[in-house]
Amino acid sequence: MTEERVPLIELRNITKVFPGVKALSDVCFTLYPGEVHSLCGENGAGKSTLIKVMTGAHQADGGEYFIDGQPVHIHSTQEGIALGVSCVYQELSIAPQLDVAQNLFIGNLPMKGVLIDHKKLYRDAQEILDLLNLNVSPRTPAGELSVGQQQMIEIGRAVTRNARCIIMDEPTSSLSEAETETLFKIIDILQQRGIAIVYISHHLDEVMQLSDRITVIRDGQNIITMNTADTTQEILIANMIGRPLDKQYPEKTGRSRGEVILDVQGLCGEKFRDVTFQVHAGEVLGFFGLVGAGRSEIMRAIFGADKPSAGTVTLNGEAIRAGSPPDAIRKGIGFCTEDRKKEGLMLRLSILLNSTIVKLPQLANGGVIDRKRQAEDADRYITAMRTKTPSIHQLAGNLSGGNQQKVVLAKWLTMEPKLLILDEPTRGIDVGSKAEIYDIINELAGSGMAVIVVSSEIEEIFGVCDSVVTIFEGNQTAQLPITPELTREKVLACSLGGKP
Repeated sequence: MTEERVPLIELRNITKVFPGVKALSDVCFTLYPGEVHSLCGENGAGKSTLIKVMTGAHQADGGEYFIDGQPVHIHSTQEGIALGVSCVYQELSIAPQLDVAQNLFIGNLPMKGVLIDHKKLYRDAQEILDLLNLNVSPRTPAGELSVGQQQMIEIGRAVTRNARCIIMDEPTSSLSEAETETLFKIIDILQQRGIAIVYISHHLDEVMQLSDRITVIRDGQNIITMNTADTTQEILIANMIGRPLDKQYPEKTGRSRGEVILDVQGLCGEKFRDVTFQVHAGEVLGFFGLVGAGRSEIMRAIFGADKPSAGTVTLNGEAIRAGSPPDAIRKGIGFCTEDRKKEGLMLRLSILLNSTIVKLPQLANGGVIDRKRQAEDADRYITAMRTKTPSIHQLAGNLSGGNQQKVVLAKWLTMEPKLLILDEPTRGIDVGSKAEIYDIINELAGSGMAVIVVSSEIEEIFGVCDSVVTIFEGNQTAQLPITPELTREKVLACSLGGKP
């Protein structure tokens, strides 16, 4: 008779209520030592709330929490860390002014009396860097590292705290392909050490590749827990959204390519050079390249957020004043930036204000805002995009990632732009919300709007765009129409410096 395994972590019937919202309702979750257990669900399903209960950031309103079969009550993240539960969040918490070693052991620095034992600090830090396969000095200021390297430092910090469970929330959202492969190898090493991983990602191919088991929650409730080997991605999606997803990308029908809307000639900046292309009315133009290739910098220069060193940008034949976002907005350019939390939204303000902020000058009469028109505009776009919120007066920071992205879209759509730039529009968004945003992009192009989509996902480029510009190390290597004859391999080759 085999001895029954004791879970490292067991949550029984966890309930969490916020004002007006029941975020979790009788949710159960088990995690065993050395297991990778993925937690899946749409944005707003309750995943973030559940992991905050696990770490001690939130306290449950009902249910029981066990570690090693013993009941626990965790009242803070510090208590959670002391019990071996750490989380690497999507939003990094690196201290850029401190060096790598100090970031790895922050809050846990080795001491010799009342002084820091620097010799031990840098020796121990080098051991962690070797484990992470990070070829950087422990004395390097953390602010000089790439986002991917900073992500690895966050994971290393959890290891230094003797974590027995590491929760990874969208860990590959800002990683290159090579960095992602390194992360997967680290996860394998951690598993071999008996460390359990709770893995949260909207990249379902990663979930299927890494997980031993998958738990799906929807609307704050358990839907199913299944062995990964016994399921398929299609079954997983159906459980996440409550219905089969027949088609992720819409048919590119109803689009009619019209006159040139945007004309970029010889644009140069600090991280790119001699970029030349046009976007037509009713066209979706993709920009594809590796992380750090210069794609976002090109978009910022077009919008006027960064001042280019050379070149011209014209919209409907009118020049956009270099370094002037207000001029770009007045002439009809909208820009959904890559980082919606830092640059796209004011998280402590309402959906109403966030979704109409760009249009406020048009809503004002004699300096007084027409509140009725403002509410009508906000409500129209929030309703059209099926944004999940109790009301337009909800704070933007209380929404899930997918719904926040819809508010960012609404902000620009209220001004009825001639050109809309979308930089990584579906990063950190669940599969159901992705499909809704793809439908919105298709409808915008069908209405005659010119759209630019910057994406790190090749399938997304092929699924929504009419043509693609490839960027490698700041250089434009190709502009290719997306036809049945165009292969993914060809686009990838051009994004790595190859010729079309």
